Amino acid sequence: MDKQDMKAAIRYTAAALGLGFALAAVPDALTVNDSVFTKEQARNGEALYEVHCIACHDKKYFRPVLKAWEGQPLGVLFNVMSASMPQSNPGALPDKDYVDILAFILSQSRYPAGGSELSVDNGALNDITIISRD
Repeated sequence: MDKQDMKAAIRYTAAALGLGFALAAVPDALTVNDSVFTKEQARNGEALYEVHCIACHDKKYFRPVLKAWEGQPLGVLFNVMSASMPQSNPGALPDKDYVDILAFILSQSRYPAGGSELSVDNGALNDITIISRD
């Protein structure tokens, strides 16, 4: 190994070690399996769903659809919903209503409820990844 190859090997090793330390310092990411909504929020979302969504989306609609979103942040789904629905008046609902509907969709897909509400504040939905149920 010549001097140039040795320098390259040292740089790659240092970069790999730095990446390993950086990854070790990152806390476990939240997923939809981590009880990220409350039962009350899902109940509120169900009432909103009945008024704004049921005409186009049967309650069982999202179980298979969520599979297509696996690996995506929940914020991406929220953005699509809030920009394009309801079909009769896209974007008309307050963010809280869209988040409550999202909680209902998660509950219908049998994800667990917990003690904290979903929130759109500070990009929190972008920190939650959609994955298959445990």
